[in-house]
Amino acid sequence: MIFPDEGTDRVKRLCLPRFLMWFFVVALGGSLSLAGYWYYRYQDATAQQPVYQADGNLYTRQQAQITAFAQRLADMNEQISSLKSFNERLRQMANLDRPGQKDDIFGVGGRESDAGGAGVRLASTRTERQLQTMQRDLDRLNADSETERMLQRHLAKFLEDRRSILAATPSLWPVRGWVTSGFGMRASPFGKGKKFHSGLDISTRRGTPVIAPAGGVVTFAGWEGGFGRMLAINHGHGIVTRYAHLQKIKVKLGEKVERGQSIGSVGNTGRSTGPHLHYEVLLSGVPTNPMYYILD
Repeated sequence: MIFPDEGTDRVKRLCLPRFLMWFFVVALGGSLSLAGYWYYRYQDATAQQPVYQADGNLYTRQQAQITAFAQRLADMNEQISSLKSFNERLRQMANLDRPGQKDDIFGVGGRESDAGGAGVRLASTRTERQLQTMQRDLDRLNADSETERMLQRHLAKFLEDRRSILAATPSLWPVRGWVTSGFGMRASPFGKGKKFHSGLDISTRRGTPVIAPAGGVVTFAGWEGGFGRMLAINHGHGIVTRYAHLQKIKVKLGEKVERGQSIGSVGNTGRSTGPHLHYEVLLSGVPTNPMYYILD
């Protein structure tokens, strides 16, 4: 009811439908409930804020760790690439083929891009994609490093064999002097036609030190007929050197000698026309030209 001002006697009456009243009541109740709900959510969010902050800090640290790990993977990849190049140069220098070059033991294939299929779960977040990529790179680096380790073992064995052969090669002059007779057929110094000479005759002063042209083990030290005082050294790999007409022998049977070690002195013992060293190199028991081995 609306009462008018003074001076009038007319009263206005306004009637509202019952359902509208209920609507206002329900709307008021809903507004109060919604306000209470959001107030509860606000309180809950305020209480959870430290947890959210900790989760955010953890995520930041994880991202930093992932970035650092990715950088380490990139560095490892660069190092393995450098190692591959170095190994390849060594193989080329040693004239070696890659082990299993014709039958590669490492199978390769498949698609390069990320693809799904039966039993494959695709990454749903950026972090998961990063982790999957790094895991794939790590698997590839492990395979590459294993391949390079195998190649290095093969190369090391090859070089070790070559080093052993080089150490056994009589590459030094046993004595300095004049080569008065070479390897091969020659006129006999004793006037009996041509005969095969199985070594080098190096003429020099009596008592000049004789050195071992390579490391080995003394297998003979004593008197040997027309060779006079003779010394024989087994260098391994079927290589034996002999030194004849010595004045003095400075090593004993079974003694291990090193390259450059003094083993005797030049003499004129046995069947000889003057002081000199008769020097032989035998390969598997067959006399060969010592000049093939001398490098200096």
